[in-house]
Amino acid sequence: MNSKDTDAKKKIIQVTMDILNEVDEPDKITIRQIAERANVGVGLINYHFQSKENLLYKAVSDTMSELAETLQKSKNGETKNPIQKLKEMLKELVDFTIHYNKLSRILVSHTMQQGNMQVPLYIMPIIREIYGSKKNEIEMRIIALEIISTLQVIYIGSEDFQIYTGMDISNKAQRDKLIDTIISDIIK
Repeated sequence: MNSKDTDAKKKIIQVTMDILNEVDEPDKITIRQIAERANVGVGLINYHFQSKENLLYKAVSDTMSELAETLQKSKNGETKNPIQKLKEMLKELVDFTIHYNKLSRILVSHTMQQGNMQVPLYIMPIIREIYGSKKNEIEMRIIALEIISTLQVIYIGSEDFQIYTGMDISNKAQRDKLIDTIISDIIK
């Protein structure tokens, strides 16, 4: 892919996220609307993404990946306790997921059904900071998977989880307490 195509794809994804931030119903977004705002043809969007759903998922997924990368880095050279850093990172990622609830639900469900193991890799740098040489790579990857899988299952089954625990993950304070609890229980 040449740099012109890469730039066009990035612009299309950015415009898609801009529009997602403006609307309550992602289903109402049209490819034509995205194309007009990105100043590209509808055919280019269809060429790169094949469907509106693919574009929406790609935009949310890429934005979440960028957010995870940004959150991994300490701000202004500050050194935080890596466990606290992990909790803060997960809270922000889950907040993002809740904000884009309709798309995230489909994205998370699809990721789980496909057995995609990429999401736990977002937190691996912090898991490595926490354990250093105390655990080997496989043990740390399993811990990352435990954390992410637990959060994914809770998110997908949020109504049943609320019945089971009384915790409402749409409530930020309860969601943050849940993340603190999960990390405290898994990270030892």
